[in-house]
Amino acid sequence: MEEYINKLFKKARKDLFYPPILKVEISNVDTSEIDFSGRYKILINREIVKKLSSDALLGIFHHELNHWVKHPYDVKTIILENYYLGDISNRIEIRNLFDDIVVNLDLVINKELFEVADSYREIPPQGKADKLLRVFYKEVTGLNFGEVPLELKLKEKVKALLEIDFLNTSSSALKTNIKKFATVMKDLVDEEIFIPFSIFSLKDMNFQEIKRAIKSLAKELNLHEYTALIQDIFKEISSGISAGDKSILQIFKKPDIKWYETKALDYTVYIESIFKDGSFYPLEIKDFDIEESMDLFSPVESYGKVIPGIAKKHSLEGFEGYGEKVLPDAVIIIDSSGSMCHPDVKLSYAVLAAFCIARNYLENGANVGVVNFSDKNINILPTRDRQKVYETLKIYQGGGTTLHIEDFDEYLNMAGFKERKIADYILITDAGIYNLEELLSYFSKVRGRVTVLWIKTGKEFEERFKIMKKNLKETVTLIEVEDEKDLPKIAVGKAFKDYAESY
Repeated sequence: MEEYINKLFKKARKDLFYPPILKVEISNVDTSEIDFSGRYKILINREIVKKLSSDALLGIFHHELNHWVKHPYDVKTIILENYYLGDISNRIEIRNLFDDIVVNLDLVINKELFEVADSYREIPPQGKADKLLRVFYKEVTGLNFGEVPLELKLKEKVKALLEIDFLNTSSSALKTNIKKFATVMKDLVDEEIFIPFSIFSLKDMNFQEIKRAIKSLAKELNLHEYTALIQDIFKEISSGISAGDKSILQIFKKPDIKWYETKALDYTVYIESIFKDGSFYPLEIKDFDIEESMDLFSPVESYGKVIPGIAKKHSLEGFEGYGEKVLPDAVIIIDSSGSMCHPDVKLSYAVLAAFCIARNYLENGANVGVVNFSDKNINILPTRDRQKVYETLKIYQGGGTTLHIEDFDEYLNMAGFKERKIADYILITDAGIYNLEELLSYFSKVRGRVTVLWIKTGKEFEERFKIMKKNLKETVTLIEVEDEKDLPKIAVGKAFKDYAESY
């Protein structure tokens, strides 16, 4: 029996140009499903193998493999479809029926693989939803998916399904299509829904795949959409998360922080000086994350393909000089007064720039301290605790704009910057600082370099700056930012990369 199903499975893989699901196993599943617990494999019921013809079994393999090839393909799509469906009853089943339609129509219409119809003919229909979809398939493809009687009310639903372009799986169309599908099926969701193939659930996915999907979605969604989506994911998988799964729990506890951190990835600068003498010989090859720098991608070990689960990267630990500190510690001084953008209301490019700077210093072995100022200074001493740094950078005080010099002086003393150590200081502000002249005078005396990223919000401070710029020492650099949206790009380009090259 194993030799028989392996032969059919190999043919199915060949028909679909060899997707990387390499194994089929006989199991006690209802019909068939994809196992996500380790390396992907297809499980199939022993009795099903005995009962179905070779064409019907081939159709099952085509169907399961095409979930990987065509739809939903990745965890991100599953997450989005769940989110689009909201709190509808039997959401997982509705989504899986939708995904099955996309897969089956693609097999028949685009790939001209007709055996999936044999699978349906040989598996008896169960429930109104299953009967409805079999009639729909016949209307669209002209193939027999099993002769089933259909009451008049359900025939009207077939007409509604025919108006949905299931094969358009672009992001904009997907949202519309799955909502239309749910509307058609909504009075059937309380019935027992029969699904002859895999049922995909986030509970079946490993946390690394979910984290990769969340990271990708953070770049596509605004903060409010992302936060709502994170809450939606947590409701579905929370029962499977243990107290020891700290990395995934952190995403759900602080989704706003993770959103800004992920946005900052787009502006990451990898400094060549961490690789001494041009050495580029890795100690170890690890899984490559598509969000990482392509400089680390290993094309030989990845068979030339940037595919999650297959692609590999060089491990930074293998590079000479990795872990050696190439930058001084940094102190990021961020204005969170009422004139600055509230980072919880809309994207704050000031906060995003601060995340970019912090991440790059931390990635290169430095410590990062934070002074968040408005009516008071909220400080953390230089640390390697990235979560603590990010949380302090994102605090919004929304009051007046005064950087208290005495408090700041005491902060530098506690950090050891007044006597022993040199630091880089980066101030991000719209320059509505009450004691601006006093502050810049103080900056001229600190041990280290100071960069002021000034968001130009009006004419009122320009004259003050013209006068003060003449008196600034060469250790203080003023960068005028005409458009706040340019802050992250300037932050890693000017305030960071130039620093690294000068060391």
